[in-house]
Amino acid sequence: MKISVVTPSVRPELIPIVKKCLARQTFREFEWRVGTPAKYLGEMEKAVGSTVFDTLIVEEPPKREGDYYGLNKCWNELFRNARGELIVSIQDGIWFEPDLLEKFWIHYQNDPKSCVSAIGHQYDKMKNGKPENRVWSDPRARLDQGSFYSVGPREMEFCVASIPRLGIFEVGGIDEIYDQFAALSEKELCARLERRDYKFFLDQSCEYRAIHHPRLNEEWDIRYNAGCEVYIRHLQEIAEEKRVRLEYLPHRGGEI
Repeated sequence: MKISVVTPSVRPELIPIVKKCLARQTFREFEWRVGTPAKYLGEMEKAVGSTVFDTLIVEEPPKREGDYYGLNKCWNELFRNARGELIVSIQDGIWFEPDLLEKFWIHYQNDPKSCVSAIGHQYDKMKNGKPENRVWSDPRARLDQGSFYSVGPREMEFCVASIPRLGIFEVGGIDEIYDQFAALSEKELCARLERRDYKFFLDQSCEYRAIHHPRLNEEWDIRYNAGCEVYIRHLQEIAEEKRVRLEYLPHRGGEI
């Protein structure tokens, strides 16, 4: 398998947008792995329905004491169930062009240690199957460096991004401690990947459209600020090579 698309979700109603976009991809050698908590499994099965490509719904591991959500445990479980050489993270409520997977695969073929993030804006309504009426713009968007350029790991967003599977397993997966906070976990993962010579890029030709949705609750900002302190400490430990490989995933992840 060449590509594994992974989609963690607690919003079954936003899954059909991703499904329809995957169905019209020009690149066909991919599978789809959808992760969700146990209480959403029935709704998620209905939302995913039948597909012409290999699809698996993965149960998110239960929360631990102190967790805000289970996103990072879900990501690790999706990675364990992914067989593709290249992981493509696409969150729910995302609309994307038919050549998205093809572009990500070309980048990977050109450089097997490249991690590529797409650019995306948020919209508040659907019209003719496509999000319309932009209400938020991606602050990473810029015009002065062309459409494809190198960035640091902090600019990686897993809303839509590609990451070599081998790299994820090489550094032991995403840190589940960040389930106690909000955001930041993919940036910490990429900081560890950088210590193993992985490179990061933005491809503005891979522009997606996301359906705007409110944050889970008012606690998000509190959890985010608390996570920033942990993230800064982790970056220092990574810079000192004290924190590169974690043990959530085996080193090579078995056969692909």
